[in-house]
Amino acid sequence: MAQSFGVAVAAFLTCFAVTLVVSLMTRPKPVEELTGLVYGMSPLPHEGYEPWYKRPTPLAIAAAVACIALNLVFM
Repeated sequence: MAQSFGVAVAAFLTCFAVTLVVSLMTRPKPVEELTGLVYGMSPLPHEGYEPWYKRPTPLAIAAAVACIALNLVFM
């Protein structure tokens, strides 16, 4: 088990070092090439009003309330 952990640490450090070297040696892509490819460079569509059950915020709040309620009931 210790040998596997040691190999995993060595593999992670090697991957990290290679990623760092490659990132520092290559030029970044221009913004024009990234438009539509990455989230930060894409225009966000606005589809207008959506009912509450199709929006993530009310559903997340409902899920959190249900989770807390179930934790209190089954403690």
